[in-house]
Amino acid sequence: MVVQYIRRNRERFEPFIEDEVPFVDYCESMEKDGTWAGHMELQAASLVTHSNICIHRLRSPRWYIQNFDNHEAVMIHLSYHDGEHYNSVRLKEDTCSGPARPIIIKADADISAKPSSQSVKTSTKAVRKCVKSVMSGSGCEDALKAEQALQQVGDDVDAAIEFLIAEQGSEIQFFANNGSGCLDHSFHGNGRSVHFYILLHGIIYTYSLHPKERSPKEES
Repeated sequence: MVVQYIRRNRERFEPFIEDEVPFVDYCESMEKDGTWAGHMELQAASLVTHSNICIHRLRSPRWYIQNFDNHEAVMIHLSYHDGEHYNSVRLKEDTCSGPARPIIIKADADISAKPSSQSVKTSTKAVRKCVKSVMSGSGCEDALKAEQALQQVGDDVDAAIEFLIAEQGSEIQFFANNGSGCLDHSFHGNGRSVHFYILLHGIIYTYSLHPKERSPKEES
C-alpha cells in the first residue's frame, strides 16, 4: 500500500531517492519483505493511512511525523534502535496477540489538553529557532516555506534542510533543462573566489564560492 502510494505520487518522492537508484528499481526493492523503511516511506505511510507516527529512540527525544490533527487521526508508534528502522511498539503489559493496544503518552496528552500561555510561548520560540536553523542551513530565505518544510518532515531540522536543498536543486535543473533560466559565472580577485549567477522566477541569486564557505544571497 505504501509503495503503491509512492508510485502514484512519483513526482513528490523521486527527488529524495539516494545514490541515483532508478525509481522503478527502488520501488521494487522496497516491496520485498525484510527491506527496512526510511523517512520517505514513513511519510508516505502517514499520508496513505491518515495517521500520525511517533518514533521512539533510546535516550533520545521522540520524533513525530504529524500530518494530521491529533483529534482526527490515530498515532502509530514505532521504534528505531540497534540500527534497525523501524520496529513496531507495544506496551509491556500488552498480550502481543492481535492489534496493539493504544499507547497514550501522558506528557503529550497533557500538553495537548492544557496548552498554557507559557507553553505556547516556549513552543513558538522553539519553532522560530528551528525555522532559522533551516533557513540558514538550506539557504532558503522564505520563513513560511522553511516552516512548511519542517511540518512535512515532523519538525526534523536536518531532514527539512535536505528537503529544501533537494527541491532547490530540482528547480535549478528544471530551469536549466527548459531554457527558462540563465546560468553564468565570473572570476574575481586572485581566482580563489567564484560567483555564480542564477536567474529563477525573475530573481537573480548569487552564489559565492570560497575555499571554506558558500554563501547564497539574493540580488535585486
